[in-house]
Amino acid sequence: MSLDDWHPIRELREREAWVFQHTRKASDPRHVLIYSMDPWQLAAFEQFLHLAIERKGHRATTVFDDGLLPLCAWENHTVAAPPREKLTQRFEFMHACFGIDARGTSTYLPKEAAQRAVRLLIDHTPDERLATMEYGELPVGRIALRDLTQYSLGRFEPRGPEDVALLRRHLVHAVMSIDLARTILDAEQPDIVVLVNGKSIMYSYMYELARHRGIAVTTWEEGGYHDASVVLANDARAIDFPVDETCWQAARRRPLSPRAVAEVDGYFDRLRRQKARFYTYYDHEERDFVRIRRELRIPEDARIVSLFSNIIWDTNALEKDLPFASMFDWIRATIDWAAGRPDRCLVVRAHPGEAKLCFRTRTPINDLIRAHYGDRLPENVRLVDPQSEFSSYEIAAHSEHCAVYTSTLGAELTLAGLHPLICGTPFYRGKAVTCDIDSPEQYFEILDGRRKPPAADVTALRKLLHLVIFRLVKRPEFFHGIHDHPQRPRVAIDTFEGFPESMPIFNDIVDCILERRSFTANESPGRIACPA
Repeated sequence: MSLDDWHPIRELREREAWVFQHTRKASDPRHVLIYSMDPWQLAAFEQFLHLAIERKGHRATTVFDDGLLPLCAWENHTVAAPPREKLTQRFEFMHACFGIDARGTSTYLPKEAAQRAVRLLIDHTPDERLATMEYGELPVGRIALRDLTQYSLGRFEPRGPEDVALLRRHLVHAVMSIDLARTILDAEQPDIVVLVNGKSIMYSYMYELARHRGIAVTTWEEGGYHDASVVLANDARAIDFPVDETCWQAARRRPLSPRAVAEVDGYFDRLRRQKARFYTYYDHEERDFVRIRRELRIPEDARIVSLFSNIIWDTNALEKDLPFASMFDWIRATIDWAAGRPDRCLVVRAHPGEAKLCFRTRTPINDLIRAHYGDRLPENVRLVDPQSEFSSYEIAAHSEHCAVYTSTLGAELTLAGLHPLICGTPFYRGKAVTCDIDSPEQYFEILDGRRKPPAADVTALRKLLHLVIFRLVKRPEFFHGIHDHPQRPRVAIDTFEGFPESMPIFNDIVDCILERRSFTANESPGRIACPA
């Protein structure tokens, strides 16, 4: 990840040093701790935030990962950790360009002594207690297992010696992360903590401990729905795209303007044509359902039920379970249901991102299904692998019932006039806008035709989607498109004079953090435009 965009910022920061020599005093000064564990290019957001907080007369402290912890943000099951000094140097360069006096994590804990004590604790914990281990009043075993799903890029169940060893390594990281978070919070006494995601190996424990102590937390993450954008949440995880209930009810009561309707419909039209995002899932999408039916060997008289899974390790799908214990439990239960109904044909469509994102899924959902059933997979079940060009939209449109877990596809299909059953807990669930499933019994009664699905409210759904995609998701003015990936935005600023008020969108973000306001309360000026 090149940092070429930081050189002009350094030159500008030095040339306009006078801008930062005199800052006003806030009437109610806050201390904001920015917990920065990943030197990715989107981290420019944190660096601009640090300067903006200080410019508004508050105190900002940036703490960065300098190799204290056993794991780092740039490693996973398939990618080995780079030399830690390389990441430290990258952090130091980024902060120097912005003129930020940041502090490394080793400032707060002695690395060797801390690791030695924690390893002794984990080594003396029996295997059978690892998954339920608690430390500092936090369920570190459960959190580590959840985060290992993302880290391992697949379903993680510690069965063999290698799995248990990996879990132990992550528990060492977990306990050290809690000790680090506790020491930082005690030393800095922040009013607000800012960090990424809140549900990944480098951030989970600071998020959980700060929340446990009642400290205000702001999380942020890549915006998802637009390139070069961010999504934020106060006292919640941004990756869950949480919408303030008061703002939602106000938005629900108001009619959408024609412009807003066009923005939502235009966005999903572009998403359908793979024009809305950098990510694309089809090379040559097959939309001819006659051909799809023939190649999947679906009988002409079969009543089709289709399931659309998520990427199993996506943080947006982790711990999003309500009627079912997990996404696999939902799929397994539906396959078992289909086994006793030969007049149905169940199509399980794996998420194309399993195979087409930069990180390939280690345990593709269809591999898990084949491993679970072996030669007992019911004859009326069809598995569509992630590489397939078969259109998910066409499969859903020709199904008697279709169902999703947490995918945005559930909202898309609802807008298109279908009635997908929502079986996980995406952000649009629980607002009486989609066909939400509350129990397995309800789900199977609907599939059997013994109960009608819950009513969807397409008009209200469109309002909710506008609130999320065009108000919750924001594009700060210093992001100007992307280089070659959404996590590598183009970063530029013409002048710091008048900063941050000179950037209305970003300035509103900063005020929402400091004042603990909802990020959807105001319609930010210069919101994300919706191209044709």
